[in-house]
Parts: sequence; structure tokens; C-alpha cells
Amino acid sequence: MLIPYIIRFLPWILAGLFVVGGVIYIRHLQDELTIAHQDVAVAEGTINQLRATNQQNLVMLKRLQAENEAWQSTLTTTIASDNKITHFTDGLLATISATPTTENAPVAPVLSATLAAIAKEQGIAP
Repeated sequence: MLIPYIIRFLPWILAGLFVVGGVIYIRHLQDELTIAHQDVAVAEGTINQLRATNQQNLVMLKRLQAENEAWQSTLTTTIASDNKITHFTDGLLATISATPTTENAPVAPVLSATLAAIAKEQGIAP
């Protein structure tokens, strides 16, 4: 007795279940879409923060590169000056070593010549 009614309304029952299932699935998809939109908003915020940090890092990098260039220039100048002084000093020491002891006196001519060479190197007229 009940079976003929079930068979008669089975397509309607299945259609109703299908509609209810579809509505539930659509609601689920809407919830997932809302969560995805929230995740995108959070990700965009993080990206904007990272971009700002990146810009700050680029500014700092340029400043550090400029400082490095200044230090490298100073180092090059210092090395050149040091080499010049070392070459000059080596020449003075060689001259002093090559001078015979007979030229030594209370104010040795070699000392006078050395002092004159130092003054000339420093731009001081003897």
C-alpha cells in the first residue's frame, strides 16, 4: 500500500532532495568564497607591507652602496698616499745607508740633505 505512493512520488522526492542538496552545496560554496575573499584581503595587506619594507630596504641599500663607494675611494687615496710615502722613505733610507760615514758630522750633510728632501716633499721651501 505504501509502496505505490512511494513509487508515484519518488521522482518528486528525488527532485526535492536534489534541490535541497543543491541549495546546501551553493551555501557551502558561498561560505568558501567569503573565506577566500578574506584570505585575499589578508594576503594583499601582507603584500603591501612587504612592498613597503622592500622600498625601505632599497633606500638603505643605495645609501650603503654610496657609503661603500666613499670608503673605497678613501681607501684608494690612502693606499696611494701610503705607497708614495713608503717609496719616498725607502729612498731616504737608501740614501742614508749609501752615504759614507766620513760625511757624518755634528750636523751631517746627509742629515741636512734628508731634511731638505723632507721639506721639499712637504712643499716647504728650505
